[in-house]
Amino acid sequence: MRQFFMLFMIFLLMLGCTSTSVIKPAASDSSIPFDISNQIRFAEVDNLGHIYVVDAKNRLIKYGVDYKELYRYASNRNGLISSLDVSNPLRITVFYDDFNRVSILDNTLSVIKEVDLSQQFLDITACSSTNDGRLWIYDAVQLRLVKIADNGSIVLQSDQVSDYGMAGMHIAKIIESGNYVVLCDYNKGFWFFDNFGQYIYHFPAPSLRSFQFDGKLVIYYTETGLKTFSIQLKERQIIQIASFQDTTELMYILYQDGYYYGIYPRGILKVPVNPE
Repeated sequence: MRQFFMLFMIFLLMLGCTSTSVIKPAASDSSIPFDISNQIRFAEVDNLGHIYVVDAKNRLIKYGVDYKELYRYASNRNGLISSLDVSNPLRITVFYDDFNRVSILDNTLSVIKEVDLSQQFLDITACSSTNDGRLWIYDAVQLRLVKIADNGSIVLQSDQVSDYGMAGMHIAKIIESGNYVVLCDYNKGFWFFDNFGQYIYHFPAPSLRSFQFDGKLVIYYTETGLKTFSIQLKERQIIQIASFQDTTELMYILYQDGYYYGIYPRGILKVPVNPE
């Protein structure tokens, strides 16, 4: 009983902490006509238009395109959810930074597999799915991008990233799409690799709040607005969105299939890119 009490107290303390990729809520956004209302830590949108919310109670909730709740997943034994990969809606990757654990869920948010990486790796700061159904992780001790099977065995790994001037960074999110893998430090920007773990180049982008990647464009949001970066042309573009310009409570914006999704501390607002 004493051990259970101590674990429970540790969990309560953890709930008071935030991941490096989560934005602190603003004071008030009660006047916004949200399509989805919830206390939101962060959110993602898949390629089918489903919306995934990690709420203040550490629950993962999946909403349909009609904004109705479809499924939810809750497990507090792994600590706070630190990132979510919904690039494959049939194989959703939920990563827990605090305990180096991964939950792989199906499209109903039922558990397919749970992976404990703490035996093989001491400090994993980011994890995501690969194109071939495996996992990318960033090993902050060995300073390597590593591709692993579900059992934790290493498939391939990069050279030490310190060789590329990447010492001292905190990789908090990984996305693979097409032939590229993007690593993100929310304070320093993006590092691009190919899907064999070979380093390509770095694009600096400070004060990041979120990013997406479709294999060609990085779509990212900073305190100065929404931007895109072409991985092939190495060109940045600023996107003007009138619908969100005067809203100070906005945490960040996501894009999917002709719509922008404004993510706020208390809800989500979806607007078309080209309103009639």
